[in-house]
Amino acid sequence: MKELGLETPRSGFAHSMEDAWKIHKDIGLPCVIRPSFTLGGTGGGIAYNLKEFEEICMNGLKLSPTKELLIDESLIGWKEFEMEVVRR
Repeated sequence: MKELGLETPRSGFAHSMEDAWKIHKDIGLPCVIRPSFTLGGTGGGIAYNLKEFEEICMNGLKLSPTKELLIDESLIGWKEFEMEVVRR
């Protein structure tokens, strides 16, 4: 998608609060926080402010058996595109 000039959401993996704050600095708010390997999205959420960001990250790190979070830039307000890839 980047080769086509389409913007993609920024994201990163965090294994500590220090990592999470570094990703936050790049991504900003709101952002989507998802702990790795939890059932049904347990411990994840959307952070709209710094307090929510810290609470969701700390809880997610505690609940994830691998102590890993995926932090994604929020797609609120983005336009959706669908593409099909054809190859031989």
